[in-house]
Amino acid sequence: MNKRISLWKDTRGDAVVEAAILFPIIIMVFAGLVLLAVYMPTRAVLQRATQYAATAIATGRSDTWLRFDQGDMEYYWLEERGDLENVYASLFRAVLNTAKTDEASQAEDIVTTVEKQGIFQPPGNLKVELGVVNYVIYKEVVVTATRTIPVPVDLSFVRFPKEIPITVTSTAVVENGDEFIRNVDLAVDFVEYLDEKYEISKVFESVGKVCDKFTEFLGI
Repeated sequence: MNKRISLWKDTRGDAVVEAAILFPIIIMVFAGLVLLAVYMPTRAVLQRATQYAATAIATGRSDTWLRFDQGDMEYYWLEERGDLENVYASLFRAVLNTAKTDEASQAEDIVTTVEKQGIFQPPGNLKVELGVVNYVIYKEVVVTATRTIPVPVDLSFVRFPKEIPITVTSTAVVENGDEFIRNVDLAVDFVEYLDEKYEISKVFESVGKVCDKFTEFLGI
């Protein structure tokens, strides 16, 4: 009986058992902190780089006097009106999308260059995608960058992924003042045509009177 009591009170080897239990948890917490320390600056750099690339490409597509020099990574102003792209060339390029390949390569180069300018050099593979969304009034340039970061500690035994992708998307609007004015004029002309043919203004007036009576009935 005394031997059983002495064995129960014996604390030798407790530190080894506690270490065996806590060590995997400590490793997972440490790996999470390291991954967070890599994730946050990588995402911040990618956000800046993709926004820089989207803005540069949108500026190149615009009809403004501002252009982007990829070699110096700086913006500059055009000096002569003849340097501006005419409307027909812009329309031809927009329909055939001839510059999509060059712009995709330009976006990747700009993102890579901006990343290299930072103090922190993120690990892993980088993938950059470019998309142009055409609307009636304006166009959007969308740049998406994905950086796949390897996990510093292999935790696959707890089904933790070996790589974590960080995806960031930035957009920029193409500033085309002439195109905007043309589209607005077309929209106004089309509305006037519908009004003359179908008397839409009278329909809206009737709807407005009904809404006024409804609001009076509700006491709004």
